Amino acid sequence: MSNQEPTIASILRVLAHEYDGPVEERCVLDRVLERRPSAAKNPYATIRERLRWDGLTLGWVRLGRGKLVPLHVALQNLRFRCVPRARDVIAGMLPLAHLQPFAGLRHFDLTLLDIAGTTMSFIEHDPDETNATAFATPGFDLDGWYARVGFIAGDSIVVSVTTAEPLTMRIEREAAEDVQRLSTANQDAELIAAIIARVDRSQMALIPCDEVVLPIFAVASWRAAYPGSPWQYLVTHDARLQLVDDIFLTNQNHSSLRIFSSDEVFEPLPVPEGTRNAVDTALFAEIDVLQHDLRRTREQDADMGLWNGQIQRASAAYSALDYYTEELHGRGGSISSLERYDDLDDDDDEDDFGFSGSGLNGPSSSGEEFARLQAAHNELMSALPPGVAEQIEAARPEEAEVIIAQHLNMLLTKKLHLFPILDLSVNTEDSGIDPVAESLFDPETWQEDVSDADWDDPDDEMLDADDESAGIYAESSDLIGQFHDYLSEVGKSGTTARSRSRSVLVYAEFLASYYNRTLANGDYATLDECLFYYYPRRVLNTSPRQVREICISIKQFYNFMKERGVIGDDRFAHAIWRRRDQAARVIQIYDRIVGDSPNFELLFTRLFQPYTD
Repeated sequence: MSNQEPTIASILRVLAHEYDGPVEERCVLDRVLERRPSAAKNPYATIRERLRWDGLTLGWVRLGRGKLVPLHVALQNLRFRCVPRARDVIAGMLPLAHLQPFAGLRHFDLTLLDIAGTTMSFIEHDPDETNATAFATPGFDLDGWYARVGFIAGDSIVVSVTTAEPLTMRIEREAAEDVQRLSTANQDAELIAAIIARVDRSQMALIPCDEVVLPIFAVASWRAAYPGSPWQYLVTHDARLQLVDDIFLTNQNHSSLRIFSSDEVFEPLPVPEGTRNAVDTALFAEIDVLQHDLRRTREQDADMGLWNGQIQRASAAYSALDYYTEELHGRGGSISSLERYDDLDDDDDEDDFGFSGSGLNGPSSSGEEFARLQAAHNELMSALPPGVAEQIEAARPEEAEVIIAQHLNMLLTKKLHLFPILDLSVNTEDSGIDPVAESLFDPETWQEDVSDADWDDPDDEMLDADDESAGIYAESSDLIGQFHDYLSEVGKSGTTARSRSRSVLVYAEFLASYYNRTLANGDYATLDECLFYYYPRRVLNTSPRQVREICISIKQFYNFMKERGVIGDDRFAHAIWRRRDQAARVIQIYDRIVGDSPNFELLFTRLFQPYTD
């Protein structure tokens, strides 16, 4: 490549000045390739990666759903509000955190003026200077301005972006009693709802605020109007979100997490007794909305003749092993422990998927039962040779099973009283015992090295339940193998073919284990049970994005089955695919149900209605 050839970054910077509004990402990608042709198999991938990780520094804001907007457009004429703390006013400072993310999280270059055009000086305070003010974060020196305008604690600063390049902002004082709170109530509600929705969709534990807040302001109808409450104030006063280190957003429990040892500007509110009940109240409300949507959709699908409206509950039996497995690994263990494949082809019709684990919760049990299981778990771990317990805690679930298997005989000898006694001669259909759970107590099964799973032989993924279900699963595995070959034949990459095929495994295992059916006999009711009840509780390290991928894969699988004449109707799979966002919401809410909440059982029961009725 010659030194004169433009880089992807330089082209993107130039293109950012050629648009004055939102634009389709594909259009920008094509224009980059016009100026820098590529012979790569997927020439869009590299450009997308630059936009994903460096978009803001290159002048672009990613709005989502395949749309971009130039950063200068997103910032121009934007207005927002700051409410300095009393200590900020006393110190004569406005911490930079108040101006984020509009001042630039990754690259800071801002001029701050008052209405007379006076420039406010920026102070990057050194916290090691012991004689400095009690202010450890960088910010603007507003000491003189506070005095000139009569600013007191409780007043607001209304900030307006006068020019986006170079970035210049103007500040004005608004007295606390003059704030028009009623006129901004809808704006505040819309803003916090949009922030929550974006955080919930993200698979990152901590999301930089510019990736959440900037896209919302960029397209908001009120972006240049009279500003509502600071977004940071809304976040820190909402029990569904946390603001970490002033710049990271999360919906997870990271109360003790701090990335930097800094003086946080937006400190969390004190947590009074009973605050967890407020969180649970919000969850109850979300679950009620979700259940309303689920009932309405199921009724519509029944009216279309896709099923008879009867809920199936074969997986509802909750055995002692379920409790034990969940105590060891968080969410109940699945048979397959699905691997993650995040390098999918960009030419697929659906979104790219990057899978990651998420925080998971314990079993649905009373406090007394949970304590008993915790004690049993601790007793088992203490009986293991030195260092083994640490290996298990650090291992992946499938690796942990192999480690336990190596010491199982010793544990059975020393701690037999901790293992449930199962009559393996009982017909599992009549007994209600989970047939897959039953297989885990088979010593031969425990000796299997699940880490040797090979995609060329998907039967290795199936734990031996019994001869009949194993044979049925083998038939489904053959169909999945044909689907894998079909995807390869139509030009999908090996990674995509493996990922899509493997995603179907969870339904194949579910059908074989609970209904003695092959995938050729799948239907709406069992697929609904699998994805909306069994899968969220029993599959390890899942995520909302992954369940969407499973819905997509199952839709494509049954479309393939119909094309090959194996089945006559694949409408049920398309119907469940249309409900993929509902399935993702179930996962997202379940991951937020705190295991030690006094309302855990009620939340669990309501989330998984009608399967828990």
